[in-house]
Amino acid sequence: MPNCEFCGHETPDEPFCTWCGSDRHGGNDDPRGRLQHYAAHPSEHIAQPSLISTLLPHLPHARVHEFRWALIAGLAAVVVLGAFGLIVAATLTAAALVPVLYLVYLYEAQVYRDEPGRAIGLSAVAGAVLGAVVLIVASRVIPVSSPLQLAGATGAIVGGTILLPIVEEVLKPLPVMLLRARPNFNETVDGLVFGIAAGLGFAAAETIYNYLRVIGDLHFHSSAGTWLVPLLTVAVTKPVMQASCTGALTASLWRRGKRSGSRLIYLAGAPVAIVGHIAFTYFTYLFADRGASQAVVLAWQIAVDAALLVFIRFLLHRALCDEAEDFGLHPAVCPHCRRHIEGAGFCPHCGAALSASPRTSHGGLRSDAGPPAAAESPG
Repeated sequence: MPNCEFCGHETPDEPFCTWCGSDRHGGNDDPRGRLQHYAAHPSEHIAQPSLISTLLPHLPHARVHEFRWALIAGLAAVVVLGAFGLIVAATLTAAALVPVLYLVYLYEAQVYRDEPGRAIGLSAVAGAVLGAVVLIVASRVIPVSSPLQLAGATGAIVGGTILLPIVEEVLKPLPVMLLRARPNFNETVDGLVFGIAAGLGFAAAETIYNYLRVIGDLHFHSSAGTWLVPLLTVAVTKPVMQASCTGALTASLWRRGKRSGSRLIYLAGAPVAIVGHIAFTYFTYLFADRGASQAVVLAWQIAVDAALLVFIRFLLHRALCDEAEDFGLHPAVCPHCRRHIEGAGFCPHCGAALSASPRTSHGGLRSDAGPPAAAESPG
């Protein structure tokens, strides 16, 4: 077998090095620079803000469309319910849509390995409980005129759109970090997934709490006039924001203290999460307060979500490349190209990171068997 031009280890004569993920036939030795091949989904560009493949990184390529269509079907149900004036049913459906889809993903990919109760309890359930507690306390401190718009007082604006997002991002990762000490969850992708679950649990609790009074006051049938954008916010843009911010923050903390942990992108996780959350919340309020159309508000929320998704992809790509050297050779089935391989960190055929694949496809990677010694250069 030839030696990899980047890491120097023996690797199959295929497009990608199985140890470091270098694109051997693409003219780019450094695997961190293979922007056209995102490590978790090598058929996508790293800067492609794909919702499903970013927040559900263990999904094989062939199954991404299933979850995408499930999301589209759920959104269609929300819109139809809203169009017929069934706002209560539409709001509850919107609040549950992405969290339920994510729980299905956790089960299908077996991300939690042998500890489903602990993993789900310390992520999704704890996130929901934290969301309820934080919002109950915040409602006593920050005056609110309605669930859709903060009161006009400066203190309420600053508290609700700046201070509250900071408090939320500090608190949401805390239960999830208890899983970091578990040897089964020592990869950055684990921190990302559990952080996303916590963010989605928090978002669901936030929606139900904020709309509880409105739901109680509404008749079963209500006018759908101005509810479309708020429903889309509840169903997608706000859950994605909460999930992305917490996932980015948790993933960066998961990686902290390990080799290569001082790289700037890991240190940027917390600032990006906080700034992204504040930007989403503050400008949503500002646009609405200035009378901007709902289309403008929704476009801004989508832009913030897209930026957060791209940051997560860069962070996860870097982490998957950095951690690949920790895994020894093991039999696996690549979830993307479906080839049976004897690989290390990456599939040598398509370049997919094997740690970002369903656990059933590789049976759990071993981090105690490092790569073989690099071949010495002649002379």
